[in-house]
Amino acid sequence: MPVSPAGGGQTALAYRRDIDGLRALAVLPVLFFHLDLWPFSGGFVGVDIFFVISGYLIASTIARELEEGRFSLTGFYARRIRRIFPALFAMIAVTIAVGSLILLPLDYRALGMSAVATVLFSSNLYFARHSGYFGSAAEEAPLLHGWSLAVEEQFYILFPLLMLTAFRVGGRFRLLLGTLALLSFCTALLLVDRSPVAAFYLPFPRAWEFLGGALLGTGRMPALRSAVAAQFCALAGLALIGWAILHFSNATVFPGAHALFPVLGAMLILHAGQAGSAVNRLLGSAVPVAIGRISYSLYLWHWPIIVFWTYRTDGDWRLREQMLVMLLSLAVAFLSWRFIEEPFRRTRRFTTSRAFAFAGAMVMMGCGAGAMLYLTGGLPSRVAPSVAALDAASRSMAYLPARCSGMVPARRHRLCPVGARNGSAPSFLLWGDSHAHALKPAFDRAGSALGLSGRIASYPACPTLLGLDRLDQPPSHDCSEFNRLVLETLRISPSIHTVFLVSRWGLCANGKRPEGGTPCYLGRGEDDDRSLGRDALLFRAGLEETVRTLSAMGKQVILVAPIPEFRRNVPEALARAELYSEPAPLVLSRADYMRRQRGVFSAFDQMQRHFPVKILYPHRLLCRTGHCAMTAQGVPLYSDDDHLSRQGSLMLTGMVYEAMKPARAAGSKG
Repeated sequence: MPVSPAGGGQTALAYRRDIDGLRALAVLPVLFFHLDLWPFSGGFVGVDIFFVISGYLIASTIARELEEGRFSLTGFYARRIRRIFPALFAMIAVTIAVGSLILLPLDYRALGMSAVATVLFSSNLYFARHSGYFGSAAEEAPLLHGWSLAVEEQFYILFPLLMLTAFRVGGRFRLLLGTLALLSFCTALLLVDRSPVAAFYLPFPRAWEFLGGALLGTGRMPALRSAVAAQFCALAGLALIGWAILHFSNATVFPGAHALFPVLGAMLILHAGQAGSAVNRLLGSAVPVAIGRISYSLYLWHWPIIVFWTYRTDGDWRLREQMLVMLLSLAVAFLSWRFIEEPFRRTRRFTTSRAFAFAGAMVMMGCGAGAMLYLTGGLPSRVAPSVAALDAASRSMAYLPARCSGMVPARRHRLCPVGARNGSAPSFLLWGDSHAHALKPAFDRAGSALGLSGRIASYPACPTLLGLDRLDQPPSHDCSEFNRLVLETLRISPSIHTVFLVSRWGLCANGKRPEGGTPCYLGRGEDDDRSLGRDALLFRAGLEETVRTLSAMGKQVILVAPIPEFRRNVPEALARAELYSEPAPLVLSRADYMRRQRGVFSAFDQMQRHFPVKILYPHRLLCRTGHCAMTAQGVPLYSDDDHLSRQGSLMLTGMVYEAMKPARAAGSKG
């Protein structure tokens, strides 16, 4: 998040034009990245550059004021309020107002919660918690970019206290900053593979980026004593930043070690600027400085503009739209800087006491508005009842308590019940990823009709492919261990005669998602060969291992063929189409479905030739007209792009009922 031209208190420091230019070098790649402009695939590293600038300016200012005996915590925080709050709250207010005209109720409700988190400077924690498997798409969160502002404000709150304490106990704050920076960087390295969401959003794994700038700002690095050294330093910094911007992408493991490129690059350019270099002189020229001065407002306003534009237009970017949104973002940023940032920052009437009173009032108003949106469910009265009903179907996937999904019930060998609740021993197992979870209503109803009790073993993003892991998931997401534990449960459950295997098979076999996003990579253990070409072979091998193992245990294996997958959230797309009086943009033909699942059906046929397996084909019901159905009697059959809703699952009850009949016969013989 861009800091102010005065760095939140750069009054004690000489103004450096090249720092404003460095802000331009940070904010423009972020803007280009969000606009999906080539070749700025790594433009997100601009945020890390801003973190370094923040640490540099804040530490420089505080160190100078401490040495001169004039540092004041209240004065420091008042300057931050004057700089950060006015434009921020103006952006939040406009975002809420525009959202009332554009957003569906559930998205408006989510905006309310993120608004509360943003005004409390905890949105990084909010988005860390809500960016999981079934979280709303990041592209549709207008205040998502507030996470970096939250991280920065958390730094602003704690860092002055840290430096003040260190100064009073002996002034060894450089040693303290270096130690904390090292601990923070090690934490980032540890978390980036094990818990990438935490590494990205939490403050401590990001603290080393601020502290790197702080070490530079407090004179930790030796001064450059020659023009040649300054030139080399600046060019090296520019090369590091340029490499990151042009070569990183969404697939880059980040932040971790890769964040060294923008962080060290920014530090080298800042350091070279103290001695002067051609790069710093270029950054100090008129255009970079002008963009740098509006960088805070540009960062604040560009993301809501992009989100609303893509939300309303289905994200169909063409160069004309990209240029228009870019110009609109720059224009709004200039107006925000000219009429909001500058007046509040420069006016003498905005005293310290008034600044704190203003901050308190803004926080209360922001929390109140956000809470109202959340508690009212996003004000569904804004839209027609039919639109609200379609939108609500996004939450219609079968409910499964946390205690019934994932590793915990598998470790305890206490899988949750499905089907009849008559106290009888379980006779079938529904085993799979989140698609098994989504199909639970059909198995509940069919099992109850037949008087059969069963169990469910469901772990999102874990296909039932023995010995294989999803390499696109963090190491803690151990699919092979989960599947092993389920097998152990089967071995101690002799009454279970039938095992239904359900997964998003097409994703495992093809790797790519029709809706875009992170591919699926299959692998064994530490094997990190992420070649998509291997997925079909690994999928077939893993499926054969699963079927062979279950057949050897004497279990009847029933494979549930893939559920048709759409490119977008079905109920949301239908709701938007009705809200905007436009035709529904989603069509999936049976032929397209069969093409995507060709490898899956080939593997299933092979299983039938070598093992006594049975196969259920949901698409024969869902795609019987030649096109795959999205609704039945006006009710969505999906809760998103690939998971069936409760209504969609119940449509398969008859199919599941017929498949379960032999299980009842086997149970009566047992």
